[in-house]
Amino acid sequence: MITSDQWRSLLYLKTTDFSYPNNLDFSIVQALDRFISKVGGRPQILDDYRPMASDSQHSVGRAIDAYWPGFDALQINDKAIQSHLFSGIGIYVNDAGVASHHFDTRIDRNTSSPAIWGGVITHPLNTNTGTHERLTEYTTMEKVLDMIKKKWFVSTSFLILSGLILWWFLKRPKKR
Repeated sequence: MITSDQWRSLLYLKTTDFSYPNNLDFSIVQALDRFISKVGGRPQILDDYRPMASDSQHSVGRAIDAYWPGFDALQINDKAIQSHLFSGIGIYVNDAGVASHHFDTRIDRNTSSPAIWGGVITHPLNTNTGTHERLTEYTTMEKVLDMIKKKWFVSTSFLILSGLILWWFLKRPKKR
């Protein structure tokens, strides 16, 4: 359990940023706070303590999943690796092409060579129940990074093409 003095020592994070602040290990909260000072911005905490997550650092309060709105996901990932603050770093892409990050402070690895992985999160429809279920396919970091780059390329191409069409429409000769 994190003490009130430990919470006060943080520069960016507070108890209200988390779903289960009383179940978190100070090592992950402190590491994320220090990482925010290096990266800037304000991450959206997506997940922290999960008691039912077997074989996961979430179940012992040493993992946090976060999303940095407006920041390049590849740069966040690179800075996390270079920071040596985390002993586990994962990047996930959902079926909308949005990337989020997993950070943990597992004690069975050192931060000079963190565990690094990627995953693809989908929400396919279960035809038996009629609901969408969350599935995670773990894959190579290269595949996830490639997916992020392709999504960026598609989005950028769309914006450029839209701008050209708008420019042409506004600049074309007016009929009298």
